[in-house]
Amino acid sequence: MIREEKISETYKIKSQQALRWAGKFIRPEAKPLGLVMVLAACMTGFALAQPYFTKILIDDGLLAGDMNMVIRFALLIVVMSLVVFVVSGFNRWLYVGLSGRILFRIREDVYDRLMRLSPEFYGHQRTGDIVSRLDGDVAEVQRFSTDSLLAVVNGTLALLGSLTIMLILSWQLTLIAFALLPLQVLFLRWMRPRVEQGNRILREKSADLSSFFFETLSSVKYIQSMSGIEGEQARLTRLNYSYLDDLLKLQLVNHVTGGIPGLLTSVATAVVFIVGGYYVTEGEATIGTLIAFSAYMARATGPVQTFLGLYVAYQRAMVSLVRVQALRQQKISVREPDMPVVIGDRAKGEIRLENVSFSYDQGRGVEEVSLHIKPGQKILITGPSGSGKSTLINLLHRHFDPKEGAAFLDDVAYPELSLKELRGIIAVVDQNTVLFHGTVKDNITYGVKQASMDQVRDAAKAARIDDFIQSLPHGYDTPVGERGAQLSGGQKQRLSIARALLMKPLVLILDEATSAVDQETEVEFQAMLDQYFGDCTRIIISHHVGALRHLDRVFSMRDGRLTEVTA
Repeated sequence: MIREEKISETYKIKSQQALRWAGKFIRPEAKPLGLVMVLAACMTGFALAQPYFTKILIDDGLLAGDMNMVIRFALLIVVMSLVVFVVSGFNRWLYVGLSGRILFRIREDVYDRLMRLSPEFYGHQRTGDIVSRLDGDVAEVQRFSTDSLLAVVNGTLALLGSLTIMLILSWQLTLIAFALLPLQVLFLRWMRPRVEQGNRILREKSADLSSFFFETLSSVKYIQSMSGIEGEQARLTRLNYSYLDDLLKLQLVNHVTGGIPGLLTSVATAVVFIVGGYYVTEGEATIGTLIAFSAYMARATGPVQTFLGLYVAYQRAMVSLVRVQALRQQKISVREPDMPVVIGDRAKGEIRLENVSFSYDQGRGVEEVSLHIKPGQKILITGPSGSGKSTLINLLHRHFDPKEGAAFLDDVAYPELSLKELRGIIAVVDQNTVLFHGTVKDNITYGVKQASMDQVRDAAKAARIDDFIQSLPHGYDTPVGERGAQLSGGQKQRLSIARALLMKPLVLILDEATSAVDQETEVEFQAMLDQYFGDCTRIIISHHVGALRHLDRVFSMRDGRLTEVTA
């Protein structure tokens, strides 16, 4: 019990923080939101007048035999209904637009934070869960804001207005109508932790399913090759039934949460009609008054029921908002300097590491690495898998900052440089070529969007892939498929080299960049790289030493330590 209270209190604090965070996205929409509320107040005023006009129509028109009064107020009711219809439609259009802009800003803000997090974060997080939060949880918040918040504004005004008129018509019946409201509120407070917990568990189970689909659909070929289809199908069945079990539990909780207050409202309504009917038969109230009161009671209890139903939706949205904000709160380990030093035309491509050490949570990394690479030098780093080569590359490209020591580019410390300039000077061609959904040209020009078609072709020719591209159905406008599924490993690597050629970096890091080609092609590649990147500083990570020529220095990396190999 104590543990549940602590969890509930922690969640309450997180909810308050999430609401404050969401508030900064709402403030820019203050004027449109104010207009929405003004229009909502006008609509509520028109709507509240209709039952009272009905009372006058019955008591002063029908019962008094005055047909002019009947016609006049009947037409007035029609005109007001038309006005409410038009204004409410415009107001909803206005509100959906501003709520969409608010939620899109939230998604863009979180995405911007995700783009700045280090690879270490993604090593600990499931991509499917991240996508679930960016898509499903943000959509849940958007559904609540779009479908519910406008109902809250209208409902609050309708409730207050109806309650005021009900008190004027009969304060006795008004007390009866709302006598059980405190009991409803207490019941909802008692149900709140159960609603919160149920929605939190269900969102986590939904994230499990998203992760499952993301992992398996991106690994179909491997699953097929390992005859793992039946096993994955069984895992999906377990996930589905686990989700269904929690979904049914939540549905029961939601039904009770909304049903009990509705039942109490029905009891109060029945008592109002019994007492009100007695007042009419005793001559203490008119039929028009009872009809008008019943209409206002419906308008008042309607928002109350809406609020009670929205309570469940609110808890669901808050769970999603907390999950989304949790991504936004992730710490950025590599930050841009406030006043970056600009190297500009002074850039030469000189790299210096001084006693650099870095370790992950698991303890792997690099230790006391010192390295000075002069402009234009071509060096080779070899070593077994897990020796720290990839970590060194991440440090050189500043995806991590050293925990000890310092890194310099052209005598400027890494933390003083703009990340954009640093990564424009240093390019990495990785063995795991990243291609995006789009055309061949889109992927070659990914780092240089303004490149001309002639520049693209020149880069492709230098990478020895222009002939292949020309043979494609639409040439450079041919889609490469999801993650380059239409291309072979060697073709992907050629495209990545063409991309690097187009960037014209001063430092080129090749991380097993030719691992997917045969030795003869690799010799050709290395000759091409010597031709087009001869003036660049080149750091080559490779196991295939035989294809490399004209090396200035050779290093070996083992257990995170870098050692120069002398002839």
